[in-house]
Amino acid sequence: MKYLNITLFISLICVMPLRSQDHDHNHDHDHSDLRNEIGFSGGALYSFDHKVWGAGMHLHYFRSIGAHGKWALGGGIEQAWVHGPHFTVGAGAKYQIFDRMHIGVMPGITFFKHSDTDSSDAHEHEDSDYHSRFSVHFEAVYELIRRGRFHLGPAVDCSWSKDDAHIMLGVHVAYCF
Repeated sequence: MKYLNITLFISLICVMPLRSQDHDHNHDHDHSDLRNEIGFSGGALYSFDHKVWGAGMHLHYFRSIGAHGKWALGGGIEQAWVHGPHFTVGAGAKYQIFDRMHIGVMPGITFFKHSDTDSSDAHEHEDSDYHSRFSVHFEAVYELIRRGRFHLGPAVDCSWSKDDAHIMLGVHVAYCF
């Protein structure tokens, strides 16, 4: 946990000065009239249950409610490579806290391979390579750089299920239309 706190602190210190370097306001598009977003996040992932690092990626689509709404509905998929691969499919909502900051929550289903769980669960699913668990995926995104319909910035994703809890520190890139 100590290393995770240090990583978060260093990430924030490194990212905040970058925004002050973004002086090209002519390419900044008012995203309030763009109702659709396709986004991708990728980064380093830490599993709290297994105390190991890995990698992860998340792809989502959101559509805002109303022309200038702060709320959006959508869905996404996540792939994690930590203590065996597993993937999640979910649907949920995101909220625009302020102009460039969004948070989202997506309840869903995570699919694990048998080797990712304890042996007491494995015999329940002998006919399938994967088993599923309810999960919840949270994300926070800051749009550090906007260029036309694209935005780029840091992201923090957290995921929880009975068999796994992890956090991903990474980069988010999205196309709005």
